Amino acid sequence: MSLCLVLGPALSACRAPSRPDAGPEPAQAEDGVWMATPRIASVVPKAAGGALVRGEAAPGARVILSGGDGAAMAAGADSRGLFELHIGAAALGQVLTPEIQIGQSTTPGPQRLLLAGEGGELAALLIDGEPSLRLTPGPALDAVDGDGRGLTASGRAAPGERVAVRAGSDVVHAVTDARGRWIAVVPGVGDISVEIGVGGRAFRYPGPGAPADRAERAGGGWRVTRVLSGAARQTSWFPDENA
Repeated sequence: MSLCLVLGPALSACRAPSRPDAGPEPAQAEDGVWMATPRIASVVPKAAGGALVRGEAAPGARVILSGGDGAAMAAGADSRGLFELHIGAAALGQVLTPEIQIGQSTTPGPQRLLLAGEGGELAALLIDGEPSLRLTPGPALDAVDGDGRGLTASGRAAPGERVAVRAGSDVVHAVTDARGRWIAVVPGVGDISVEIGVGGRAFRYPGPGAPADRAERAGGGWRVTRVLSGAARQTSWFPDENA
């Protein structure tokens, strides 16, 4: 399995990152009725630690956010399908899985949630095989994702703005969409430690780390490397907001 972000003429072959305003994906209940799996829309850090997670699922569904340490937080979606989950400080740094509970079984959605930093200042959605989607403020470069062979950078700027992404002497340009999001394949390098220039600033991507279900500090930011399936890996790195 390989990330779409480095296959062929990668940028044209890739889908855009799963949008916060995209609809939830369905899961089938035992009675054959399809129900929407959870979709996270926003994360609000709490002053006392932890965060408030808001999202959408099937109306009346039981939503679970489970961590790699076995801990789980649950809430019910209201009649409109909206839910709120209060996440404690113990969940910071973990990769959390949003799931919908149908009977005694649970079905995960496509997103994974990463909360990191004291006070939860970093919140991002991790999507297998796609660029990560940073939800909290960041610098000119929101995130770098790699699959062991190549890198994709992503970030935010004014809608319609042309953004230059540099690696060494190679430059590639991306244009932001209507929401101000841009994605670009980092030119001329594989998935290695490299300096990436965006918006006149330089960021040192630290390269992939060891697979883990927690984020670690690396290169002036937060890094997590996940096992997707078999030998497939995905590293997501988020430079600090003031980097």
